[in-house]
Amino acid sequence: MKRTFQLVALAVILISLASCEEKKIVTITDLPQSAQTYIQENVPDAKVMYIKMEKDFFRTKYEVRFDNQLELEFKGDGTLVDVDVND
Repeated sequence: MKRTFQLVALAVILISLASCEEKKIVTITDLPQSAQTYIQENVPDAKVMYIKMEKDFFRTKYEVRFDNQLELEFKGDGTLVDVDVND
């Protein structure tokens, strides 16, 4: 009985930690250097509207939105994973 309770408690703690997600607005200097370089080289004239960082237990990602409706998504290491243009 005690062992079952411990396993259930451990499962609840692990699920709680895994589902914890932090979202916040950050500045361009908070991006990984490779993401900053990509933006400087490929979108030099667009103005950054916001950069949203989403961080959970397993990963971090950045969503960069520009004034020209372009949206870039980077992994936590700065690797570009998605490009979207909203019309």
